[in-house]
Amino acid sequence: MTVLPLVIMIGLVIVELGVAMAFLVYLSNMSSYGTRLAQEALFGARSGVNDAILRIIRNKDFMGTYSSITVGRATVTVSVVKDQPDTNQTTITSTGIALIRQKKLQAVVSIDPNTATVSLVSLTEI
Repeated sequence: MTVLPLVIMIGLVIVELGVAMAFLVYLSNMSSYGTRLAQEALFGARSGVNDAILRIIRNKDFMGTYSSITVGRATVTVSVVKDQPDTNQTTITSTGIALIRQKKLQAVVSIDPNTATVSLVSLTEI
């Protein structure tokens, strides 16, 4: 008679441990998935900066905002703004969005007016 409640209690403890382990595995997977999405967003933003630099190399007076880049699951929006004309610097802001993660990079490039050489001054994550 006392064996049945004992078996039920042991069974409930085993089920509870199984549910707890499944929940921990789920949290672990979601954490690594979020990290992967953040990396995809960062690589997308970096690709946007590289694309904008190529557009500036082809046309040193290039300015504008565009969002035609898709890198994997990341959608990238790039903004190119020319700073004051006397500084010969251009600011590139690239935002990569992968599902729920977003990364934003800001690059400043310098354009030599004589040789039209484009050089990267700084690249920072915002």
